[in-house]
Formats: sequence, structure tokens, C-alpha cells
Amino acid sequence: MKKGGILNPAICSLLAELGQSDELLIVDAAYPLPSDGHVIDLTLTPGIPRLLDVLRAVSEELVIEAVAVPAEIKEFSPRIYQEILKIVGDTDIDEIPFHEFKEQALDVKGIIRSAEFSAYASVRLVAGSAY
Repeated sequence: MKKGGILNPAICSLLAELGQSDELLIVDAAYPLPSDGHVIDLTLTPGIPRLLDVLRAVSEELVIEAVAVPAEIKEFSPRIYQEILKIVGDTDIDEIPFHEFKEQALDVKGIIRSAEFSAYASVRLVAGSAY
């Protein structure tokens, strides 16, 4: 048994499969999921788990090269946006209009759906290299 970190086997497997420049989405409960994508659905009850909880856990185990968020998050969910900035630290964040964010996310390696009920609370992570 793992003694710490992410315990969910599907998330552990997905993170282990990511190579440099592969992309991962962590999305809110309302995000339109593709029918053919690799989706890990963590929704339990509204707000459990929150997007920020999932992002914190993933950021502890994944080298993050770049981050993108829907531009609308700054207006509609400013508290979450500020927390995302804290979690990713010095990593640059691209703010992209939501319709473009969805289009650019079509080829991601995997999607983790949280139970976040805040508007536009989604983030796209680009994996970096540990070397």
C-alpha cells in the first residue's frame, strides 16, 4: 500500500503515463466531457473534491511546464484563480477564452473531473521533464 501522495489508482496511472508536453485537464463538475476521452470522474457531492484539492495533489507529483485557464475564471471565480496562481508558483499561466480553451483541450491525455461548482474552474496542465 502506498503510504502517501495520490492514492487513486487511476490518477496514479495517468500521471505515470504523462511524458514531456503531454497535457492533462482538471475540470469543474459542469465541464463538457468528450465521449471518447480518458476521464477520471471524482465527483462525490457538490464541492467534494474541490478543484483546488485535486490541483494541489497533482502538482505535488507532476512536473508542470505550463498552465492554461479559461480567461473568464478571473471574473467569475477570482478566489479560485488566485489560489491556482499560488499552487503553480512561478509557472506561467495562459488565460484563454473558454471556447478556445475547450477546443485546445480536445487532444489532452486525460481529464480529471472534480466536484467544483464554481464557474470556469478548470485548468490545463502541460507536463514538463524532471531531467
